[in-house]
Amino acid sequence: MLEDSRLLTVSQLTDHISRAIQANPKLIDVTVAGELSNFVHHSSGHMYFSLKDKDCSIKGVMFQTWNRRLPFVPQNGQHVYVRGDVVVYKKGGNYQLNAYAMEPAGQGALALAFAQLKDRLAAEGLFANERKRPLPAYPRRIGLVTSPQAAALQDFLVTASQQGWPVDFELAPAIVQGERGAASVVAALELLYSRQLDAIVITRGGGSLEELWVFNEEIVARTVAASPIPVVSAIGHETDFTICDFVADARAATPTAAARLVIPDGRRLASELARQRRRLAAAVAALVDSRRSKLDHLASRPILSRPLQILLQPRQNLDLGAYRFKTVFTRLLEQRRHGLGGTAARLADLNPISVLGRGYSIVRDEKGIIKKISQLMPGKLVTIQMQDGQAQASILAVGGDGDGTEI
Repeated sequence: MLEDSRLLTVSQLTDHISRAIQANPKLIDVTVAGELSNFVHHSSGHMYFSLKDKDCSIKGVMFQTWNRRLPFVPQNGQHVYVRGDVVVYKKGGNYQLNAYAMEPAGQGALALAFAQLKDRLAAEGLFANERKRPLPAYPRRIGLVTSPQAAALQDFLVTASQQGWPVDFELAPAIVQGERGAASVVAALELLYSRQLDAIVITRGGGSLEELWVFNEEIVARTVAASPIPVVSAIGHETDFTICDFVADARAATPTAAARLVIPDGRRLASELARQRRRLAAAVAALVDSRRSKLDHLASRPILSRPLQILLQPRQNLDLGAYRFKTVFTRLLEQRRHGLGGTAARLADLNPISVLGRGYSIVRDEKGIIKKISQLMPGKLVTIQMQDGQAQASILAVGGDGDGTEI
């Protein structure tokens, strides 16, 4: 039987191991290089992972208090440097690395974070040319987001005054560096969004990636993308690029370049306006001369110099036409009158009354006109129609051969 003095519980043994590890200075505040695997960003906010090389693996945890400061998003397969303490996780009975710092191996954390955010926003279409708006050609009011003490503000204003174009500026002061910078820039932008502005310029001077990081924050990028007003980003120097530059409607390499980009050259415009005025005056004069020459040419034509001549020929033609019409109409009327006279004579000859006037008469009975002798018989009463009246008669006798040749 084992000696009782050597008997330990699991918890006691784990405590001994934990104290031994914590007492070893080489296991406190240690930096470990390895490849991330089994990475999980838990809903609690904590990050759990394994760090491995070709021979070994160690579990690790990075609590929310520390990982929320990470500028990049850890991913499986990344080679990283993890700084932390080696501790014993008593409940699992295993040792692990409690991390409080992490950065990519061979690449700065900020550089990786920049690349990750740039790729993600580009995939969402926030950098697309189709969504970028043109800057106003002749702005009257421009908003500025920068530090009031920044040299960039003075550079911008000096160049703007040299442009010779009347424009008003509204400054929205912002912190352009440090942990509070992103929230300050967002607040300044949202203030200007409520103003009646033609454009907004975000500007600051050059600096390191860390110093310009405010303008690589996702919240700043999305606020710029949501702007109802065209935005010009002028951050740093010509070689400096920020996420804000890609999201804005236009980028200027420097604050001075931003002033020249957004504010028109008043002197050049005035010179161009004068040139166009001269061209317009020359064109109008040439047009007037051309029209005057054409008018003079028309005025010299006989048709305009003696306008009554235009009416004489048509008037003569009208008189001749009227005469011809009258002659033809008179002749036609005479022909029609002569024709009507012949027709009237023929109608008169055919008129029964006229026939009666030549000694003829019409004999009728109750049935109508008597045309044949066979229609008569002695004693028959008839009516005799003569030119000037009628007479009643009785037939005494009937004779004749009935051929109607004798009268």
